[in-house]
Amino acid sequence: MPTNKQDKTRIVQIWGDILDEGFTSVPNLLLRYRSSLGIKPKHLTLIIDIMSFKWDRYSPFPSYSTLAKRAGIEERSIKRITQDLVELHLLTKEPRFNEETGAQITTIFDFRPLVKKLTEEMLKSDLYQDTDKENDVNLNNEGYDRNITGGGDYNVTQRILIYK
Repeated sequence: MPTNKQDKTRIVQIWGDILDEGFTSVPNLLLRYRSSLGIKPKHLTLIIDIMSFKWDRYSPFPSYSTLAKRAGIEERSIKRITQDLVELHLLTKEPRFNEETGAQITTIFDFRPLVKKLTEEMLKSDLYQDTDKENDVNLNNEGYDRNITGGGDYNVTQRILIYK
């Protein structure tokens, strides 16, 4: 790791060596629209905790007991919170089974409904409406890239996915 602070990325300047244990990215849209989607603090905390288990393109599948232990609450509370997210149409759950025994070992947590709702909120927002239509780049019928003005000093390109 460089010793010159100017050479370090901003996140390393803020958090330092604790990042060696990993970190979880949280989309700003999740923070911005959580209230309008009915996401309470307990929901947000659990979403972030579950997403800390997402390392690849597959949906994460931590056990309820692991999530409960990390949160310091009962397993049944974790199940209630995930059920809230299902009822809010932000999460789908699917049992994950041991291939040898056929026993359920964990649950697969799929947040594609949450991503869809966040995308819908973004499309309704002033941030999206104020963009330059000429900067849209159509890629295919599954989505497109859109150049927008970010909340900071930079323009960013967002990949807009269309869920069917």
